[in-house]
Amino acid sequence: MRSPAHEAEKRLVLRKAAFREVAERGFSNVTLEDIAVRAGVSKGVTLYYFDSKDDLFRDLFAWLIESIHLRMRDAVEAAQDPVEKVRALVALIFPSPSKNRAFFRAYVDFCGLAARRESFRLIGERFYTGCREIDRAIVEEGMRRGVFLLRDPAETASTLRAIFDGLMLQWLTEKEPEACFEAYRDRCERELLHYLLAPGRPASRAASKTKARAR
Repeated sequence: MRSPAHEAEKRLVLRKAAFREVAERGFSNVTLEDIAVRAGVSKGVTLYYFDSKDDLFRDLFAWLIESIHLRMRDAVEAAQDPVEKVRALVALIFPSPSKNRAFFRAYVDFCGLAARRESFRLIGERFYTGCREIDRAIVEEGMRRGVFLLRDPAETASTLRAIFDGLMLQWLTEKEPEACFEAYRDRCERELLHYLLAPGRPASRAASKTKARAR
């Protein structure tokens, strides 16, 4: 009898193999056999754990969003104030060109599935609900402290997601994405803080220090 730890490890191996395959080749071009080969197992083993390719990809994206939400919460909790929390999210969401390319290629495919299949749409809804909850908590803290402009917190959190995803999708279409990655990451942080900060609040660490010395 397989132990729960063994079962969990096999599922993880298959998820990671599926992620790499869809990031490189796209959902429609990937078969269960491709995933099995990547994972170093037989197709029969894959079908033991997942009933179909759709079943595997639903599990993959559900696992991904749980991982993303956990890392977002950890990054936010480690930051000391609302502005630093925003910066922490930017650093998390823009880790490196290779990681961003892999994730967003898979994410774009997932969005296509979510637009056409209810089971995938529900996963996407859960993803954005969790992201907006985390973003909203930052926004509300910033408003309480007088750092952020007073706006509807729910709408503000939704707008933050639009800035994150919009810039990342634009970056994905650049001819030389590696060359402009840092510019997009810096622009994301700059636009988020420009949108959030109340008048007179410095948007940079350097500006904060200058203002403190002036006092």
